[in-house]
Amino acid sequence: MKYMSFNRSCSYTCLAYMIGDYGLEYTDKDIAIEMKLAYLFYNDTKNNEYLSGAMLQGKRWFDLFLNRHSFEFVENKYNKVDVLMVIKKSTHKLMVGINLKTGKHAMVYCPSETQLFRFFNPHYENDGAVDFFIYSEQELLDLLDDEVTVGYINHNSRITVPELELYGHSSGYLDKYVVDIIEFCSIEHTLDEILEVKESLFAGLLLSPIPLLEFEGETELVNCLRKLQTDFINSLRQTKTNIRLLDYLSPLELNSCVRKYKESIIANIVF
Repeated sequence: MKYMSFNRSCSYTCLAYMIGDYGLEYTDKDIAIEMKLAYLFYNDTKNNEYLSGAMLQGKRWFDLFLNRHSFEFVENKYNKVDVLMVIKKSTHKLMVGINLKTGKHAMVYCPSETQLFRFFNPHYENDGAVDFFIYSEQELLDLLDDEVTVGYINHNSRITVPELELYGHSSGYLDKYVVDIIEFCSIEHTLDEILEVKESLFAGLLLSPIPLLEFEGETELVNCLRKLQTDFINSLRQTKTNIRLLDYLSPLELNSCVRKYKESIIANIVF
């Protein structure tokens, strides 16, 4: 059984579970280390958010691992009614996003001859969660978005090199990030305004990359980021009507962490 090893790694645990069908035994942690997920940082301008670590999901990112083994991740979008027939007819495992009470969760459909839908459920070992969910057609329909992305692994012997420039771009995105985060933190905001951008602006640096950098032994960088994370959390505990985050997050420390991060990226993007 495959279990989650780090925060938000449900999709990478799904990938590890699916690739096992092709004779490759990996955990989410193994995949993250092999593809150097810790050293990827991205600005999604379409959704106005900064992403790193397990926040980076889908074909573009999964292929950084899969292409090294002559595989690729194939994604298709369907409306929620049509996708049921696609799933029913599938003879291979499919990654699908399911809306649980705790939020969107990547799971793997496991082909079956029954009329029920059996899904592998990524979770931490010994956390009490079940390994598989079984849904009726209506139960599954109620848990899907109106538009559903379905992904599967495909062998392609012509694939040789993954999209390595994504690593090189990470340094430039970090430069842009420093400008944007200091600009935001320089202005007073209500707590609600800060919470609105907690995921899109702060999680990409202060949350998502930390466990992955720990895997890589980046102790100095991890300590730097954890200090910023603690300062940010403390700022949210204030009872003031308006908060100026630069009163809690040092721009010098922000720049220092980003500089260390960029140095680590440069030192680790040679494959």
